[in-house]
Amino acid sequence: MDLIEIGTALREGREQKGLTVEAVEEKTKIAPSVIIALEEGNSARFPHAVYARGFVRSYALLLGLDAQELCAHFSREYPVPKDNDQSESHAPHIHVKMHDSGSVVTTVRIAAILGILLLGALGWYVFDHYRSQVPEAPAPVEEELTPPAPPAEVLPSGSLPAPMTQMQEVAATPAEESAADTVATSGEALNATAETPPPAEQEVAPEPLQAAVKETVVEEVQEAKTEQPAAAEPVRERNLRIVAHSASWLQARPDDKILDYFLRKGETATINFSKSLSIKFGNAGGVKLELDGQPYPFEGALGEVKTLVVE
Repeated sequence: MDLIEIGTALREGREQKGLTVEAVEEKTKIAPSVIIALEEGNSARFPHAVYARGFVRSYALLLGLDAQELCAHFSREYPVPKDNDQSESHAPHIHVKMHDSGSVVTTVRIAAILGILLLGALGWYVFDHYRSQVPEAPAPVEEELTPPAPPAEVLPSGSLPAPMTQMQEVAATPAEESAADTVATSGEALNATAETPPPAEQEVAPEPLQAAVKETVVEEVQEAKTEQPAAAEPVRERNLRIVAHSASWLQARPDDKILDYFLRKGETATINFSKSLSIKFGNAGGVKLELDGQPYPFEGALGEVKTLVVE
């Protein structure tokens, strides 16, 4: 059986039961234009093959015909196309252009994170490099300083006694011995003081350099915090509300998903999306649309297949 023979069988079955096209619409919720197209075998006005086969099955069951046999013949004559979007090239498209800043926000966020990580690594490298080069300051050693001895009296050259010879045995007086001991002790103390290097020069050297390194690291961390951009605003979710005034099938593609609907008269459907939305209507004249809560202009004839694209 071809499409015309299948349509003839449906029309004769309807007439035998005394049903009108409007009565069939009331019972099956199939648009009158689709019923007439099926009875005439006019494939140019058929909806998508999947929905058309379902309409043939419902129509045949209502008339008491062999629905399985009719659907088998119908599938051979009107198969499902490999590319489900072949008819979209002939359907009028309505585009709603919107600026999508998702890719820009992602790029800025990645660049900011890489910049912060690079600055942190550079600051740590500088700090570790200087810390390895600066020697640790030795612990201060508390020493008891010996008060300097009073300077010894220097006698004029004329008052020095003449050198003694081996033959002269002159006994020194106790006062002279005490003075000589005092001069010797004072000389040793002065020599010890002059030979001991001052430790203060070794303790003070590292402190300014270490303080400069810490200030450099603190400044770099503060600059990294200042350069960090503000968090990007989240992508706003949108919605399209569909109100059916007569039976209508539709296929929606919000973002990366595929959804199929069959709405009866008075039923509604709300589709949420964030980037793009494509909808194929099998009965474009039987629906009203609202985009983000506002009425959206969309015109079509009853039974007309039409595609809407919102970007």
